[in-house]
Amino acid sequence: MKVLLGYATALTAIFFWSINILIASSFAHSLRPLEISAGRWCVASLILVVLAWKDIKLHWKILVQHKLLILCLALTGVVFTNTLVYYAGRTTTAIDIGLLDITGPIFLVIFTRIFLKTTIFPKQILGLMIAFVGVVFIILDGNFKNITQFQFVPGNFIMLFNTLSFATYSLLQHKRPPEISQTALLACTAVAGACILLPLMLITTPMAKLSSFDGQDWGLVIYLGVFNSVIAYLAWNNALTTLGNVRTSIIYYLLPIFSGIGAYFALGEKLYWYDMVGGLCVIGGIALVSLGAQKEPKLSSASAGVSTIKK
Repeated sequence: MKVLLGYATALTAIFFWSINILIASSFAHSLRPLEISAGRWCVASLILVVLAWKDIKLHWKILVQHKLLILCLALTGVVFTNTLVYYAGRTTTAIDIGLLDITGPIFLVIFTRIFLKTTIFPKQILGLMIAFVGVVFIILDGNFKNITQFQFVPGNFIMLFNTLSFATYSLLQHKRPPEISQTALLACTAVAGACILLPLMLITTPMAKLSSFDGQDWGLVIYLGVFNSVIAYLAWNNALTTLGNVRTSIIYYLLPIFSGIGAYFALGEKLYWYDMVGGLCVIGGIALVSLGAQKEPKLSSASAGVSTIKK
């Protein structure tokens, strides 16, 4: 039951982050990257502090002792992640972003092997490769010759750093002090991130632009703060704790499938045969990774020796 809950929370995070792709493209003309990021994390900070206030107050000294961890989580999971995606979209194509985004799970698996000494079983490696091919197949419209369209531009480097950043954030979850709940740690992370993003936004955004916020813009910021920040990040962190890095990271490959389904129903875009074939490869790869990860240690407080999409 606990494992099933872990998969459910991972899917919850991916679901909301996939919606973020649709939202970002719809509001790209009216909101700047720092406006979206600072706004959503200010909203998330308020909610999370209220939810975790008792825990924060009770374990304040421990949180202060781990201020460097909180700062690292804030930089990798709040400041860099997501904000960089919006900047990347200004100079690169959707194909390039899709190709680079799926490097995230690969980074996480590699980091897990190097820093946590987690055993990566042959079935998991095979599953990772099959899922990777499936996502690339979808992005390239079923024709691998389209990969020649890939060109490295500034946005590609930004996107690559974004996926590396979120993989680092996910890896750092194993450093969570056992006394501190996920909600309390995420609350402190969100506050630290908002304290960095808000001044940056005020410095770079004219007051006239901020004063032009309308009801739709505020609705977007509140939605992202509640669902894409609070709920999605708590769900993702819980999945990392319950399933471990390897099994959780492979779920990330479902992101383009979820966003594609969302585009089909919300934007009227078509689903093609290569979407189905690629989707089956992703699902098959996830199954292999899950079957091969039965001995993988979980990132729980006992092993603490426990965010990130577009998101």
